[in-house]
Amino acid sequence: MYIHSSFRNETNSRAEQGLPVLLDKLYGERGWDFRGYKKMTLLRRVSKRLHATGCSSLSEYLRLLENDPSEYSRLFSSITIKVSEFFREPEVFAAIAEILRGEFCGTPVRAWCCASACGEEAYSVAMLFSECLGMDALGKAKVFATDIDADALEQARRATYRIDSMLNVAPDMKDRYFIPKDGLYKVKYGIRNLVKFGTLDIVQSTPLSGMQLVLCRNLFIYFGKPLQEKVFQKLDYALKPGGLLALGKAEVLPQPYMHGYVPVGKGLNLFRKKG
Repeated sequence: MYIHSSFRNETNSRAEQGLPVLLDKLYGERGWDFRGYKKMTLLRRVSKRLHATGCSSLSEYLRLLENDPSEYSRLFSSITIKVSEFFREPEVFAAIAEILRGEFCGTPVRAWCCASACGEEAYSVAMLFSECLGMDALGKAKVFATDIDADALEQARRATYRIDSMLNVAPDMKDRYFIPKDGLYKVKYGIRNLVKFGTLDIVQSTPLSGMQLVLCRNLFIYFGKPLQEKVFQKLDYALKPGGLLALGKAEVLPQPYMHGYVPVGKGLNLFRKKG
């Protein structure tokens, strides 16, 4: 057992030393910049690909990438794991809905779901718009949903989901906004039409702007602090004064921005940008 543990630690140490070479290669060959991500998170994801491919070292894995370029896509999918569901953390959506019904009712709200994965969050926001804004404002409202993963966005555009992603959808909303078929549920066109999907790498790309609602949940947990501040600057630019920002439950505002936002509710990680 001691020998096995020592071998594992030695392997992890070699992988950690070789990680910058792999990240530079991903950036140089494919333009994917994961160099500011947390090192241990990346090591866990890369180690899964080493195990899956039978590679015993990063140097061997680098040779595999040279010989089998399709492995790039599999590594990309492993690093950018998509985990979501409709109305994830329902209390956050309930707080947003209350504000939409109050001060934003009648306003054509623009929302941005950053790192939108396969679309569940964006469609959840669109359903809130339908429930809370009123018909006139709804006709001019829009949800912009972006992600680095084009395959995830294509799945989002298909708008078809399994029942296990819909556990937080109330029965009446399920009836209003979904079409059941062959054990799956497809989002109705009226909701799909509110959402515009697009590929965007928040690390490298110019952000959107003019938003009253920005959701960027459970992305910062993968970033080192310098990258968190770089990306948050873009989110701050995107959000209008008085607008709402939703972060993941385990995430915090970067230190330079703490005085510019006021918490909404308790324990929600929902913030209002000061005017």
